[in-house]
Amino acid sequence: MQEKWNQFVYVLCEAKKKDVDEDTYHTLIENQLQLLGWVMYKGEICHKPNIPIGNSKFIQPDILVKNEGEDQFVIEVKRPVHTQSERECVQLESYMRQLKLDVGIYIGEHIEVFYDKPKCKDAVSVMKVPLEMDIKRGARFVELFSKEKFSKDDIVEFCEERIQEIQRQNSLNEIKESLIADAQTQIAESLKPYLMEKYGNSFSEDEIKGMLATMRFTASIDGHQTETIAIVPKTQPTIENNLIKCILTRNADAKGVFNPVSKSLTVLKGSSINPNHLTKKVEKKRAQQFEELTIIQDGKRIVKQDVEFDSPSGAAVFCVGGSANGWDVWKDESGRELNEYRCDEGSKKETHFDEKRVKDPRKFQLEFWAIFKEKLEVTGRIPTLQTPRPQNWYDVRIGRQKIFLNIVCNTQKNFVGVKLYIRNPVVSVYYPALLAKKDEINSALGCEPEWDSNPTAKDKTIALFRQTDLTDSDKREEALDWLVKQTIIFYSVFSKVVKKISF
Repeated sequence: MQEKWNQFVYVLCEAKKKDVDEDTYHTLIENQLQLLGWVMYKGEICHKPNIPIGNSKFIQPDILVKNEGEDQFVIEVKRPVHTQSERECVQLESYMRQLKLDVGIYIGEHIEVFYDKPKCKDAVSVMKVPLEMDIKRGARFVELFSKEKFSKDDIVEFCEERIQEIQRQNSLNEIKESLIADAQTQIAESLKPYLMEKYGNSFSEDEIKGMLATMRFTASIDGHQTETIAIVPKTQPTIENNLIKCILTRNADAKGVFNPVSKSLTVLKGSSINPNHLTKKVEKKRAQQFEELTIIQDGKRIVKQDVEFDSPSGAAVFCVGGSANGWDVWKDESGRELNEYRCDEGSKKETHFDEKRVKDPRKFQLEFWAIFKEKLEVTGRIPTLQTPRPQNWYDVRIGRQKIFLNIVCNTQKNFVGVKLYIRNPVVSVYYPALLAKKDEINSALGCEPEWDSNPTAKDKTIALFRQTDLTDSDKREEALDWLVKQTIIFYSVFSKVVKKISF
C-alpha cells in the first residue's frame, strides 16, 4: 500500500510545486482516484454532479464517488497551495449530511478525512495526511479508500477507533498541561520526601521546605528537558494590568513592557542587547547609552536598569543596534507583533480591546487573507495580489511607489478597514494634491472616509473602517464581502487619481 500511496500522492505533490489552479488540480485528483480502482466511464467518479434537494434546489459537490449507483463518499477540492478554513469544512459537512454519507474527504494543501459521527453536532476530523511520499498514514488512506477493499462498515470502525485515540490523547494532553501549569507545586511536593529521607539527619523539614521555596521548577510541553530545570528566582518589575509583556530576539535577547495608551516601551533590566553599532547614524547615541545604561557581563552587553523609550522603534534601535521597526520586531508573549496593539486609526477609535477576540490570531489572519484574496481574484478587478501572511494587514499596489492600499483586520478590537496609505517620503507631493480634490474623491468613493486619521504620524492615510465581530462566522463573512467591495472601489478611484499627480 505504501507504493500505491507514493504513486497516488506524487502527482499531487508536483501540482503543489507548480501551484496549479483548482480546476487542473480537480482533474488530477479524479485521475488519481482511478489509480485506486474507481472507474470514471462507469460513472463511479462523478464530476460536480447536480444533486436535487427539495423541489427546486440543487447541491454540487466537487467529486462524488459511487459504486453500482450507490453513493460512497464525497470530496471537497481546493488548490494545493490553499489554506483550509472553517468554511470548507462546513461545506463538506453539509454535502455529507445532504447525501447521508458518514465520510467525506477534503483534498487541498493536505488530505483530511471527516467522519459525521451520529448524534454529534459537527463532523470530526479523524485523519490528516500531508502531501508527502512514504507517509504511513498515506498507506492507510489508500487501503481505506481503494475500491478493492472499500467498505463503509470498515471505515466507520476505523473512524470510531480514531475518535477514541484522539480522546485518549486529549486526556493525556490535559494531564500534561496540568503538570506544566502547576509544575512548581507538584515537583516540590514530590522532592520533599526524597530530600527528607536523604538529608533528614542533617536538616530539619522547615529548612528543606525553605530551600525548595527558593527554587523554581519548570516542565517542557514537548517532553524534552528545558535548558534550566531549577533556577533561583530574581525580582521582577511590577507589571500593571494594562501593560503588554513583550520580547525582541533580532540581534538581541531583550524583554520589555509596552504601554498601548502612551505607546512607550520599557526595556527591562537584564536584557541582552547587540554590543555592535550597525550604522553610523546610531553609533554616538548608543555609545552614550552603553556608558549610562549597560554593563558587560559574561561577554554580553546587559541592560543594568529599566529603560523607558517613547516608542517601540526607539527601544528596538537601542536593542538591535541599527534601524528597526519596533512595531514589527517586538512580539508579545503569544508571538503577535505590537502592530496588533497599535491604535493609529484616529482619535475616534477607542484604545481598549474587544472582549470577543479570536483564539489564534496568526492562524485566523492567514485564513482571513486567503479567503479575501480568493474573493478578490474571482472579481478580476485587481491584476496583482500578494501572498497572504499571518498579519493584521494586506497591501494592494496601485501603480506608484510608497503609496498603496492597506487593508486591515484588527483581531484585538474587532474591526476591518481600507486605507490609502501614503508613506512619509512622498506625503508632501501626494497628500496635498489629493486633499485639493477631497470632495470629488469622496463623491467617487460614495462615502466620507477619515482623511489623515492619525494627524501626529508622518505617514498619511485616507481610511474607511467597519466595526464587526470576527468571532462570528456570519459577521466575518459580511466583513470580508464589505472589504472586497471597498477595496475595489478604493482601487478604481485612487489608481486613476494618483497616476495623474506628477512626482
